[in-house]
Amino acid sequence: MQPANRSKKGMFDDTAPVWVFKHALGAVEDPETARRADRGVFIAEVFPALALPSLSAEFCGRLLGPKYNPGRRKTFRIEHWNAVLSCAAAAGLALRISGLADWCEHHRLAAAPTKSDQDLLDGVLCALIGYIWLFEPRSRSLMIGDLHTGYMITPAAGEARARLFSAAAKGAVPCR
Repeated sequence: MQPANRSKKGMFDDTAPVWVFKHALGAVEDPETARRADRGVFIAEVFPALALPSLSAEFCGRLLGPKYNPGRRKTFRIEHWNAVLSCAAAAGLALRISGLADWCEHHRLAAAPTKSDQDLLDGVLCALIGYIWLFEPRSRSLMIGDLHTGYMITPAAGEARARLFSAAAKGAVPCR
């Protein structure tokens, strides 16, 4: 689910259609309950850029986040686009998610990826984050924040995990 930043007028502000849809969906927004449930509809806040350093160490560190948004022509780098696709493909193979590596390879062949392509890739990353949260050991993920003031779930490994814990502690943000 896209983070609920309500400052983006027309897309996520208080009158945006997404809130009507979210309400009509009737989903439970409680990531910990989702992990224990054997049925139901659940949603969770995720953010691909936060997860990438734990999915691939090449993205972990100051200024190492990939510039893979083709909508930002000045900063977009095709090698970053391909690196994120490789990261998603590797995660799909490691998690035995059928077809994901092929999907990534197909999208790697795009001569000039578009913003719509990036939205699809972010959707795949969001699904990966949710999959890891639900089906991998809880120790592979973090919930940063809380249900009352806002939160994100994310895979968290190695140096990225340590950085997330440190940043949360500095801001007195719950992190578990």
